[in-house]
Amino acid sequence: MKRIFCLSLLILCLMTSCQSQKKIVSVNKDTNEFTMRKGQDCEIMFRTNASTGFWWQWVNEEEVTIVESVGDRYESDAPKGMVGASSNRYWKFHAKERGTQTLKFVYARDNQNESIKTREVTITVK
Repeated sequence: MKRIFCLSLLILCLMTSCQSQKKIVSVNKDTNEFTMRKGQDCEIMFRTNASTGFWWQWVNEEEVTIVESVGDRYESDAPKGMVGASSNRYWKFHAKERGTQTLKFVYARDNQNESIKTREVTITVK
């Protein structure tokens, strides 16, 4: 009986740890620091309006080694067909090695050096 209980407890712990590593955690616009575990995914959201010619861009991707981008997407909460409405841009990251690094984003046009907004998010992977 004791052996079955211990085995059940071990299986439950393994199932729980696997589920928590696949969990996506959203980092809101006010968060500048975030801690995650190796193997975990996180998502960073930016409010944007591409109709103005400006959009969020990740500018130091080549320097970052502890996480990798595994996707990005846009979602609009505006009524269908509405022109010029803002939307949310999401970047999904996967923690691949331990350490601390800063992701740098700018809100700018592609061919211009000037940005109108910047955002830095420091991510620690344990």
